[in-house]
Amino acid sequence: MTAGPVFPELFSPMEIGGLTLRNRLVALPAGTSLVEHGVPTEGDTEHFERLAAGGVGMIVGGATVVHPTTTLRSRKLVEAYQDEVIPATAKKVAAVHRHGARLITQLVHLGREFIGGESDSPPVAPSSLKTNRDAYPPHELTIAEIEDIVDGWATSARNLIAADVDGLEIHAAHGYLVAQFMSPLTNRRTDSFGGGFENRMRFGRLVVEAMRAQMPAGKLLGVRLSGEEEIPGGMTIDDCVRIAEYYADLGVDYLSITHGTRGSYVKDSTQPDAVAVGSAARVRAATGVPVLVGQRIRDAATAEHIIKRGQADLVGMARALIADPELPNKSAEGRMLEIRGCLGVNQDCRAFDPHLHCAVNAEVGRGRHRNVGMRAPETKEVYVIGGGPGGLEAARVAAERGHRVTLFEGATELGGAVRTAARSPHRSTLIDIVDYLGHEMRRLKVDVNLAAAIDPDDFTEITGIADHVIVATGSRPAPIPGWLPQHASATVDQAILGDLPSIDTRNAVVVDDGDGFWPAYNAAEALAQQGWRVTLSTPLTSLCSRIPAESVGPLLRRLAEAGVTLEVARTLEPGGDGSLQSRPVFGGEPQIIPESLIVWHQPRVPLSPFAIDGGDTTISQIGDCVTPRRIGHAIAEGYRVGAEI
Repeated sequence: MTAGPVFPELFSPMEIGGLTLRNRLVALPAGTSLVEHGVPTEGDTEHFERLAAGGVGMIVGGATVVHPTTTLRSRKLVEAYQDEVIPATAKKVAAVHRHGARLITQLVHLGREFIGGESDSPPVAPSSLKTNRDAYPPHELTIAEIEDIVDGWATSARNLIAADVDGLEIHAAHGYLVAQFMSPLTNRRTDSFGGGFENRMRFGRLVVEAMRAQMPAGKLLGVRLSGEEEIPGGMTIDDCVRIAEYYADLGVDYLSITHGTRGSYVKDSTQPDAVAVGSAARVRAATGVPVLVGQRIRDAATAEHIIKRGQADLVGMARALIADPELPNKSAEGRMLEIRGCLGVNQDCRAFDPHLHCAVNAEVGRGRHRNVGMRAPETKEVYVIGGGPGGLEAARVAAERGHRVTLFEGATELGGAVRTAARSPHRSTLIDIVDYLGHEMRRLKVDVNLAAAIDPDDFTEITGIADHVIVATGSRPAPIPGWLPQHASATVDQAILGDLPSIDTRNAVVVDDGDGFWPAYNAAEALAQQGWRVTLSTPLTSLCSRIPAESVGPLLRRLAEAGVTLEVARTLEPGGDGSLQSRPVFGGEPQIIPESLIVWHQPRVPLSPFAIDGGDTTISQIGDCVTPRRIGHAIAEGYRVGAEI
């Protein structure tokens, strides 16, 4: 694919460093953790092959470390300094080249960061300054240790070039080791590797020189930089431009621009789209070097606009291509409504449990089901009860395989609980999965019946007609405790939707009774936006305990700015005189709660309206009606059931 009539700039070829890219769309570094003992597995290769087949021009493979001092105990990062990576990487390169894409490998030393995993090596850094993310202060590197790590970059480069990668990228962003040397915030050395700008850049220059010595002509060398580190005292765009000019003078082939440091660079749905584009434009104007920009760029139209305006030469996506590796091909062909969009929730793609997954794409981390892509040997009548994500995904996959599918949804709109969650502040992208699957119902001619609740008698009739019935009836909010109705009370769904009882006060207490996930926090933020004085209280000993890590900081900042009071290790209970009191979980005097709206949240309750024989293989139950969980669980179960009918 070399051109697209809809996005002519994005799908035009580009010459860079002696290589031709078929288009300007890049799959950004996103490690899979499909790695054993530091060596990529077949699952990792399959993931990269799907990206290449989906139509990108270039793939940058991430999570590749250069030295034993930066390995994790799990060995889930690719260890490029091992000779064993050469044949495994060669297979990956061949798979990518088969589909016409180019493969670059990003090399990194994490320095004082250990990205949430344990290591048998101590953390190391230019200076012994501890992060607030890890437990231990780093060991300050000696000159000999610095030289040994630079040798690790050379060895890693030599191994990857032997595997025929098209180029290499130095990870000098996100507060990892190269960035730690560059920043005065993390480099307090007084020797030749610290102090003035030239000294702080010395480590990066040595890395460039060591890698170039291993790279023949025609292989790309790029550098990734944080345009803004977004931390107090961190590097800003002015620093980045100066650093970019330095690397340009060293002759690198491209610069990749992003924002943030560890814990903040994977922007969730509460962050603006295309956040680093302004920084990329400044770097491009200052250096004249080709610039790659990424970070929360989710569609080809945005990418086209960036290139047309001259803000960057290449546009990268990571999570959007995990959600739908076919995004480039579909965009070039004008099939935008068939693109499965990234929700930006960071739930599965950032959990690495034990490797990469995706909330909306069940094939990521599991592989494609053997039946998907093949028509079923026999066309069956399939009835789906419930139009939430699980039921819709089951209907999609079954219809793709040639079955006649009929879907019943009791509400007047598709989406189930997701539709309510998408009404939460900053969470509107959740509805994208419903819009995508709704379009798929129309494309695949699924017979969708809205406002069509199925009662037990209807269910008995349906099971006599259909060859297979999929029950995906979802869940409902947990009931409010019996002692609360004497007080003004509501569920989190009611708070999010604004369906609240009349009350004289504007005080609200949101109780997260042991969940630790988004619903209670969404309700607290929604009420604060409506002018309520909000307290969020939980018996848990920490806040946001099940919310993805990159979302916690922005969420807590927004709640603080809105004046929300946060209380941990406290439980609500009735007082002896009909009042409410907040009692410390681990002992202490209770406090009487003044008149308030009480918004109560416990994990949702399954909606299982039918008596089902567990041994009946023609009936499947999926998603929240089995037990309430997350979107990713419902999608994965719907995918599996649809594939196995």
